[in-house]
Amino acid sequence: MISVTRLICCLFLVGFSIAQGAVLDPESPALPVLAELSAALDAQGLDIAHNLNVAEVARGTPVRPRVGMLADIPSLHLPLSPELALWEEAFLSSQIGAVAFIADQHSIGLTDNYDNFYEAWLNAPLEQRFLLSYAATDQASTERVALVLAQGYRVYHVLPLGAAQQNLSQRVPTQEFGGRFYATAGQRWVLDSEAARDLRSDLPEFLYLGESLRRGSDSVVNPESRELRRLAAAEPAAFLKESLGDEFEASTIPEIIVPGGIALGESAVLLGVRELIFLNDRLGLVDRTGMSRSLPEEALGIWKAAFDFSARSNAIGSDAIVDIDERGRVKISKALEDTDLGYDMVQIDTEPFNYVTRLDVRKSVIVDSRVEFINGVSSIDFKSDYEVRFLQSDRMRIARTQAAIVYRYQSDKDTTMHIDSWGPDAFKLEGRTDFDGLGESTHRVARYAAWIALFRAVHAQELEFSYGRYEFLKLEKAGRSTPSRM
Repeated sequence: MISVTRLICCLFLVGFSIAQGAVLDPESPALPVLAELSAALDAQGLDIAHNLNVAEVARGTPVRPRVGMLADIPSLHLPLSPELALWEEAFLSSQIGAVAFIADQHSIGLTDNYDNFYEAWLNAPLEQRFLLSYAATDQASTERVALVLAQGYRVYHVLPLGAAQQNLSQRVPTQEFGGRFYATAGQRWVLDSEAARDLRSDLPEFLYLGESLRRGSDSVVNPESRELRRLAAAEPAAFLKESLGDEFEASTIPEIIVPGGIALGESAVLLGVRELIFLNDRLGLVDRTGMSRSLPEEALGIWKAAFDFSARSNAIGSDAIVDIDERGRVKISKALEDTDLGYDMVQIDTEPFNYVTRLDVRKSVIVDSRVEFINGVSSIDFKSDYEVRFLQSDRMRIARTQAAIVYRYQSDKDTTMHIDSWGPDAFKLEGRTDFDGLGESTHRVARYAAWIALFRAVHAQELEFSYGRYEFLKLEKAGRSTPSRM
């Protein structure tokens, strides 16, 4: 006969096992919202994983569907245009669906009013917007997830396109239905299952399922893969402009690998600004009081190219845009290839030695030094400082700035001023340099630097960008073909 004490202990252990059974990776850092859902999802026949890529979770075939996050899609990792295109392609082919929910305790439950939900979605802080993508064949399992979520969150279920067309109670969606949620989701989850792993898609949510973290890494992506090496080979040599030093600090980059060309790496100085918006083909900034001010106009393709470059620059840790070697061969950032912005950068890179001829140097580099956005009554302008530097190597083969010409561009006046020169050979510039001509031929760099600096703040999540983000990601940036040789 089992004693009462032993019976209580057995029941306790069984209860503990059941409570923990839904969490497949208890050693991973817990995601609070996911942890709160574990017991209710367990009762519905689903598991959870805070990191779907830890080895014990990624290995083998899922016995039960599991809800979780992927290592390479952490919180506040917003998608860019290529991912959005893949998501919408899968949705339009009826391969996937999604459940969007808001961590808003004031209004909970499952809704079928898309417009009201989307407005509430955009008004919610980014970290409170969750999107669970799933394979269409997992719809029944995901409906159970949606019911669990509806007990504590505001929920909208974007049914797979084929299922939605058969469901007369729901407005038939277009690609924008889920795409708008996907583009602005602060937390991107996925339903991991056998069907999800069988889905043929390059979308990270499904491509990374079943992949284990690489040894000593928090990622499943191989940085030495053939594809990544191929991309790197086509790019200018990676470097951060700070490594070139400045007037007071020497360069630390060996001259032999310093790209000539252009490197832009500043992040915008923004005072009292809380978010960026895109409306009616114009960008604007909203201050902390809610007042919106428009930014100077620019070609849409230029904005999109600058946005994509700032994202790629952040991802690969390089400010380099373009490099033209001694044989005239052009290398340009993949994000700017065959764009008008990239074409202009290549042309501008050839200008400095047309105006400076008396220096014993081999390379010129144009870098930004400060970008500041200035509030006006109803609009915002900017001023950009940039430098045209002329480099030569020292005895240690370290790149050294022999002379630098500093310019300031002001968008409200559309003017460029020569404000300073520095470097040991700067005195050689006087009387021998067409400062105005060089400024006029390079001033477009200052405008591009401002947009890149603004978008750097967006990608670093220092600046919210949800209103109009979907429409912005869909912009076309293609322009003039990048020359292969100058």
